[in-house]
Amino acid sequence: MASNYDTTVVAGDTLRIVFGATDVNGNTYNFTGCTLSMQVRKGYYPGYTYASYSLYVASSNTYSPPDGYTGGISATGTGGLVALAVGSSKTINFPPNNNVFYDLQMSTPTFDVETLLRGRIEVLPEVTRG
Repeated sequence: MASNYDTTVVAGDTLRIVFGATDVNGNTYNFTGCTLSMQVRKGYYPGYTYASYSLYVASSNTYSPPDGYTGGISATGTGGLVALAVGSSKTINFPPNNNVFYDLQMSTPTFDVETLLRGRIEVLPEVTRG
């Protein structure tokens, strides 16, 4: 079952979300062999996609923060750690004073699909410009 996490970002800033995943017994989740995919959209239904990221998790994956400009996903194979970044080059296109929506899904080696995280991103306008 997906956890809901709503957050806020200023258009043009990097949005970062980092969390540790555990299974129903409280054990650190093993993402080895899974593919993690995330999209940020204008709404829940097909329409404009602001950002889309995907990562295949090998057992050797180590934590490395995703790039702050383009964004991405990072995850440890056996450590249960996931880091998401929606890059500043993507959030600059978010509509200010609105909401956008995201989710993070996991596809297992046996083709099970589970939404791990989902929510709403409140977009605030930026004041300082280049």
